[in-house]
Amino acid sequence: MYQIYPRSFADSTGDGTGDIDGIRSRLPYLRELGIDAIWVCPWYPSPLHDGGYDVADYRRIHERFGDLAAAERLIAEAHDHDIRVIVDLVPNHTSSEHEWFRAALAAQPGSPERDRYIFRAGRGTDGSEPPTNWTSVFGGPAWKQVDDGEWYLHLFDHTQPDLNWENEEVRAEFDDIFRFWLDRGVDGFRIDVAHGLVKDTSFPDLAVTEGLLESNRGLHHPYWDRDGIHEINRRWRSVLDGSGRDVMM
Repeated sequence: MYQIYPRSFADSTGDGTGDIDGIRSRLPYLRELGIDAIWVCPWYPSPLHDGGYDVADYRRIHERFGDLAAAERLIAEAHDHDIRVIVDLVPNHTSSEHEWFRAALAAQPGSPERDRYIFRAGRGTDGSEPPTNWTSVFGGPAWKQVDDGEWYLHLFDHTQPDLNWENEEVRAEFDDIFRFWLDRGVDGFRIDVAHGLVKDTSFPDLAVTEGLLESNRGLHHPYWDRDGIHEINRRWRSVLDGSGRDVMM
């Protein structure tokens, strides 16, 4: 499998940014090299605070790269060259520009809109302290306070609020997102932060401070590698198997 970062791989228009048609133009060369699958890093609309891993819309293509029609042409032509297309999916968090998060900020504490994400009251007499001592992978607290005093969880950048995978609406939304791309012919999915979806809902403090990009190797970590992830993976597997094709994840 060959990993492709669309912004820097091949530019078909001369505007300085790689795009989907640029990838298409290199398919014969990739096949000549013996590559049988390409993994396309996120190509969705994004403010690009984290290289596209902050997704604002999972069912569209960033206009810098093309559009859905261009993506469908790429998938079809890749198949003509016996190359499978694997797309990156980011289910742990969205961009803060995603319509769901904008709705969450506009809604009240305890609302269904906020329940799609992980909002909590702060600690201290005035709620001015983060709900836990959890740290962001990118450094600093993993919580950011909003105007009404609540805090939301972001295991990565503060522009990447974590989704609440205890919420059935979130699970159903991603079932549909998988089906959307399966219907366009993709051959599989690379799942970003696959180990971080399930959190300990009692929100305990970490016993030790972790270094940047360092995962606690002990059992029962409050947000990495929790057992509930297996249930989510099995559900996704059933969605992929429902396509009737040999689709990898």
